[in-house]
Order: sequence, then structure tokens, then C-alpha cells
Amino acid sequence: MTESMTTDGAATPHRFGLSTCWNGGRHQGRPGDLLDEHARLGFRRLEAYCLHTPSELFELGRLARERDFEITSLHAPCPIAVDERGMRARWGDWLASTNQTDRQFAVDTVKKTVDAANELGARGIVIHLGTTAMFSRQRTIVDTIAREGRNSPAHLQLVEQALGDREKNKQANLDAAITSIRALGEHARGSGVRLGVEARDMYQEVPSLDEMGTVLDACEGLPVGYWHDAGHGAKLEYCGFWEHEEYLRRYADRMVGMHVHDTQLARDHRAPGQGTTDFAMLAKYVKPDTILTFELHADVLAEHIEPGREWLLTLGMGDVRSQESGVRSQ
Repeated sequence: MTESMTTDGAATPHRFGLSTCWNGGRHQGRPGDLLDEHARLGFRRLEAYCLHTPSELFELGRLARERDFEITSLHAPCPIAVDERGMRARWGDWLASTNQTDRQFAVDTVKKTVDAANELGARGIVIHLGTTAMFSRQRTIVDTIAREGRNSPAHLQLVEQALGDREKNKQANLDAAITSIRALGEHARGSGVRLGVEARDMYQEVPSLDEMGTVLDACEGLPVGYWHDAGHGAKLEYCGFWEHEEYLRRYADRMVGMHVHDTQLARDHRAPGQGTTDFAMLAKYVKPDTILTFELHADVLAEHIEPGREWLLTLGMGDVRSQESGVRSQ
């Protein structure tokens, strides 16, 4: 059980983890300092983000065991791909690439993430499947909303054009993504590690709302499920593509984990309470076994993290007692 200290000194049980994307960069090569900072903020669970080299991840895991931290999940590729000198290798979200060399390199790299998760005792892995080979209109859409308003004729026309372009360009990348995730699911079979295909934040990426079902159905019988991202869902709805809650209506029963962060307009990875995300809605879909991870931008101030977490607990989200009683199970 993880506990945080509220301002009145009372211990509040919670099951949130904190991604090392928030502080891993500034504590690079110093995992002890990273864990100290997590502990000061009341976190004993963490997600290892895709910035740790193999040696750094090994040391983080060793110290986590010594200090009674739980590494609940890894964000693939973690460890990062390195070359023969141990330096960061060229990398992209290539699991959906039609370049066979790039796609196979990505598959092989994420297989190492599966192996690392199994060794560290992590329960889940966050997977980015990749993107379609098309120009993105999303930045133009955000600018148009700021200038002319959401659901203005100019906004809606851009959305229609963007989705039309995507439909014409998606199939080869979707097929490649399914081939990749099936190979990874086979590699994870029997390991106790579940792969979570993440809802992405750009409409041109794979999978879309509908395609998520296609991907998950193609992985029937494999340890592959859905990873919800609160900010991505909010951004896609803000831009006019898909309703945020519809992801959860369709796929919450196959959810591995959730990235918890707030969104203000089109800017996400903020601390809960810094934006307008509907966390009461999200709380309805959290199950006792859902991995919950704060995934925050490095510029979020520490002083905003704890109040955000305590606020979510008042909504019944992340409360250990809910986990133990199963009252959130749907």
C-alpha cells in the first residue's frame, strides 16, 4: 500500500505511480535521487519512461527493490535502444512502419522491454504503435480553433479533410502495426506482463478510435490490452476527432492502465487540477487492477502534484480501499 501525507498530517492510501518522464531527465544517471524525489511526494510506485539505458534501468530496478518501490510499468522502448558504444540509437515509433528494417528493429527493441518488465516484476508495458505516412493538419486545426472557435465552419472543414486523408492512407501502416503487436504479444505470452496499446494524441497516428478495436481483436488470446491516456483523449475531443469517453465505453473492459494528467485546450501532461479534464468521468472506468500513472511534463512544479493527487482521491480515483473492495470494477 502506498500512502501520501496530507497537509493535516493524515496518511492517505493511494495506488498512483509517477512516471520518470517527469524527473528522469534531470536525475539522469542518479536513480537514487530520482527515487528520493518520488518518495518525498508520496509515491512508492513508478513507471520507467523511455529514457533509461539498459544499465540505468538495471540500477533503477535494483534500488527500487532495496527501497520497497514497485515498478508497475515500462514505457516502451525501455530500456532505450543503444548502439555498440552504449549510446542512444536512432529511434522512432516504427511498429507501424512499412520500412521492414525499421519495423523489425522496433519489434526487437520492444521485445527487450518485455524481457526487462518480466525481470523487474512490472505488470504492464505502454506501447506506441506508430503513425500513418501522411501530413498532419492537427497544428492547423488547433490554430483555427484559437482564431475562429471550436465547431466553426473552418474548424469542421479541416477535421473532415484530415480524416478523409487519413482514411485513404491508413491501411498499410495499420497492417504493419498489427503484425508488430502480434509478434510482441507472442513474445510476452506466459510472462505475466501485459502490453497496453496506447490511445495516441495525434489523429494521424495508429490506432484511431475504431482501429483500436481492430488491433485488440487481432490479438485475441494474447496478453495485449488497451492503455488509456487521459490527456490524449481530451486533446482528440478538443480538436474535434473523437469523443474522449467513447474510448473508455468501448475498451475499458480490456484496459491495462491509464496515464493520468490534465489538459488545458490542446496542452496536456499537466498536473490534475491545472486543466479541464473530466476526472470524475475517468474514475468511473478505473478497475481494481488498472495501473494508474501520473505522466507529467518535466516543467510541472512539484508543488502542484500532491494537491492534484489528493483531489483525485476525493473523486474515488486511485483510492486503495476502492482497489481492495472492487467497488470501481465494471
